[in-house]
Amino acid sequence: MNNFSSIDQNRLATAKQIWAASCHCSSLHASTPSERFGLNKVFHAILNKFYDDQDAKMTHGDVQNIFEHDVVPAHFVSLVRKPKASKKAKAKTAKPKAAKATQTVEEAIENIDSKKVIKPVAKVANNSVAKKMDKRIIALETKVSEVDSKLDAILAILQK
Repeated sequence: MNNFSSIDQNRLATAKQIWAASCHCSSLHASTPSERFGLNKVFHAILNKFYDDQDAKMTHGDVQNIFEHDVVPAHFVSLVRKPKASKKAKAKTAKPKAAKATQTVEEAIENIDSKKVIKPVAKVANNSVAKKMDKRIIALETKVSEVDSKLDAILAILQK
């Protein structure tokens, strides 16, 4: 077993020691295991912020001091905030629906026969990338055709 009393009290605490101190605080403060799990992260953040605000680093002596407590220090408990209750949507009151008129079978058949058949319309999706590419290709084709015509003129001059 390690003898922690022989370690220098001013030595900087390791990340594991800080995490262990936060776990100790959360186990003292929590009432259920799931609450303890959430409070581990909260106390870890509180310890880091507390020492960062003081422009100091947590030392081995500070960790040992936290382990000696049977209650979480009050200045750490004051920094714990409970999560805000989520806003619940108000229950909407159900409006009474108007009673639907009942149809006879003959009326339903007449309504079906009287309706026009709607043919589906094929929609072409507008693709902005494809349009840009088309424009670029057309611009390149015109430039190539211009260069071709100039080359033809040069060849005609050279063949004379």
